[in-house]
Amino acid sequence: MRNWAGAGVVLAAALGVTGASAQDNALYFSPDLVAEFTAPSAFEGLYAGVLIGPISARKNNFNTVGADIRGELGGVVGWNQPIAPGVIIGGELQGTVATDFSSAYLRLMALARLGFAAGDNTLVYLLGGAGRMGESWAFEAGIGTEVMVTPNMALRLEAAGIGQLGPVPNGNNIPAVSAMRITSGAIWQFDGAPAATSFNTGPVTDFTGFHAGINIGGLTDPQFNFFDDYGWGWHLSRFEMGGFAGYDHALNNMFRAGVEVQLGVNYDTSGDAGFDVLALGRLGVVPTQGVHAYAAGGLGLVEGQGAYAFGGGVEYALWGNASVRGEALILGRLDGAPGLTGVTGPSTSKVTIGTVWHFD
Repeated sequence: MRNWAGAGVVLAAALGVTGASAQDNALYFSPDLVAEFTAPSAFEGLYAGVLIGPISARKNNFNTVGADIRGELGGVVGWNQPIAPGVIIGGELQGTVATDFSSAYLRLMALARLGFAAGDNTLVYLLGGAGRMGESWAFEAGIGTEVMVTPNMALRLEAAGIGQLGPVPNGNNIPAVSAMRITSGAIWQFDGAPAATSFNTGPVTDFTGFHAGINIGGLTDPQFNFFDDYGWGWHLSRFEMGGFAGYDHALNNMFRAGVEVQLGVNYDTSGDAGFDVLALGRLGVVPTQGVHAYAAGGLGLVEGQGAYAFGGGVEYALWGNASVRGEALILGRLDGAPGLTGVTGPSTSKVTIGTVWHFD
């Protein structure tokens, strides 16, 4: 008994010392993680805001009366959870009213988000989910960005494609994306730490090594060299969302050579949808710190047709190893076949803007 009692005293003393030490060092009762494991601190926890923008449902499958294109106004509430340095997952509820001032319909969506921090004041994210739009169940998928403009408030801009989940009452069933929205908003962060509202002025990327990113833009095919009639009419332009990854090598302090693979999904609001994938070689110049201008060219598939591409773009490093870029490519068919109008040659364009993460 004396041995057990002695062991108990020793154990109690050890627990007391350990508890005090843990409390002092915040290793047990309140973990104290270093800053890089809690980033992005500004985009963490509860948030809410107001939303406004145009929405287009061109086939009237969601709104059976009134204008195809109308404004929508509403709100959002959600939660962000950091899962890695600079990466968050989250969920939100959006509710809006779309009106042409003679009729209106509701859009109620539950959306998941995957976001990537570009510095301490900017978040770029993918979103997707489902809910109710007008008289039908619907899905959404899109891309967006938020930029902190005060220590606790961000401005948001996002775009999403919307499609039916099941039939609609009027029988005008479209088996793909048949609506889209471009939504702006003001978002208040209630739980996140106050964010800096100026861009990072520290060292920026030198545009070498591996990179990856997401982009948004459009494809225009005025000669219909790639876009066909899928049963919903001929349309010469489509919205585009996608991503890319590549590698750049420094030939010297100024010149860069690299490769990149791009994958995009394109759609319009008539139900037409497709994809494009391109493998590009790149040759660029860095005339000054933080700027990369490049030419690009290569091969791939557009709407299942063999294609070639050439063009270029400009990257501007605003946030350390993250940069924004604009790119324009001209596309043509490898088989040289004419489009609907009888015109051959490169006549299709792909114009995108995006955010790039450099791992140099």
